[in-house]
Amino acid sequence: MKDYLNELNIAQREAASTIDGPILILAGAGSGKTRTITYRIAHMVDNIGIPPYSILGVSFTNKASKEMKDRVTTLLGTTKAKPITLTTFHSLCVRILKQEIHHLGRTKNFSIYDTGDQMSIIRQALKHFKTDEKFDMKRILSKISFLKNQGICEDSYANSNHFDSDSGYDHATQYCYKFYQDKLYYFNAIDFDDILFLTVKLFNQHPKLKEKYSLKYKYIMVDEYQDTNPLQ
Repeated sequence: MKDYLNELNIAQREAASTIDGPILILAGAGSGKTRTITYRIAHMVDNIGIPPYSILGVSFTNKASKEMKDRVTTLLGTTKAKPITLTTFHSLCVRILKQEIHHLGRTKNFSIYDTGDQMSIIRQALKHFKTDEKFDMKRILSKISFLKNQGICEDSYANSNHFDSDSGYDHATQYCYKFYQDKLYYFNAIDFDDILFLTVKLFNQHPKLKEKYSLKYKYIMVDEYQDTNPLQ
């Protein structure tokens, strides 16, 4: 057993030693936030005896996630560090969807469409949308992305605060959003925004699954929490 807390300053030590209940670390760049999180994890595992598999650390980028993994492995060693889930929001949700997406009527061998695939579907949708008005495909796709990140599905868009009944673009977006999601479902595909969007939908529609993962990850730490949106 190693006294990891003695290697931190007073403020870092207070954050790393607080285990039960929520804690928010407010600090500037280079002040040791990631160091505090990794030492907190090491303290939880080595000194308190918290099972490594019950710890989840989430970051935004693969680079930040790798740095966290490397630091925790250096502190704990490979054997103890391996069961800890240290990943990005999207990697975590892909992992969950690979296990559970069949509850949404899809199979786990789904494809993740890139921008070219997405634009192709929007192009098809606009061909079927009966109007003489011209619409920018990128603008419509951007609006669909925005709606997904607000947690608004295709069937709820028209009744949301983001729909203007006097806007031709909003009517076109409404049609394209429905067409787009139907095509993704048909081809067993998702887009980048769906990774989070469908995971939240999965948990909302299946409370037992939400409970399953809540019980699995009892200790959750989010690096750069201030950058999260409601969906995350």
